[in-house]
Amino acid sequence: MMSGLQPKGTRTLRKSSRPVESSTLIDNAATYGWISILLHWLTAVAIIAIWIIGKSILNEDSTEVDARRALHVSVAGLMWLVVLFRIVWRFRSGHPRVRGLTTRTHYLARSVHYVMLVLLIAMLISGPVMVWADGHAIVLFDSLTIPPPFAESEPKRSLAWTLHSQAAIALASLVILHIAAALKHLMFHSDDTIIRMLWPEKNTENQ
Repeated sequence: MMSGLQPKGTRTLRKSSRPVESSTLIDNAATYGWISILLHWLTAVAIIAIWIIGKSILNEDSTEVDARRALHVSVAGLMWLVVLFRIVWRFRSGHPRVRGLTTRTHYLARSVHYVMLVLLIAMLISGPVMVWADGHAIVLFDSLTIPPPFAESEPKRSLAWTLHSQAAIALASLVILHIAAALKHLMFHSDDTIIRMLWPEKNTENQ
């Protein structure tokens, strides 16, 4: 009997012990991917730039106000799709729990992050509404014109202005808190919070 021999044409499949790297493009349970990292820093730069330009409108003389407002609207419009994609991506991907974070800290950070996204949504909506309700079209860099979809309305403009300004104040406060928390993690904690927003961790799995 030759029971130890395999039938002709068959091969033994061996499970490879070589670790296979998972993609660092998208998030996983323990780390942010390159898409999230890129969106995070693009949004951060956009928010800071838009906020600085917006605040500068109040400090300019009457001859410069319109130019500054046009620049504010143009930069905000340019980043609108980027910020919107970032919001959708974060709600879709969730929040990885990076190594070293306690459960309490993870849930607190996640909650603050979601509040920031909601404030961004409020600003994305109220900004264009405010311009349209004032009877003006949105003009992006003197090239693309988006006409108002509804008639001029002072109540709508006033409501949009209140929402926009209050959301901006709240968002600025949370950004400062976010930066302070990041510095705290950098200086006093041994977790991976900062490094994971600069470079994704390479996950390897045995296949």
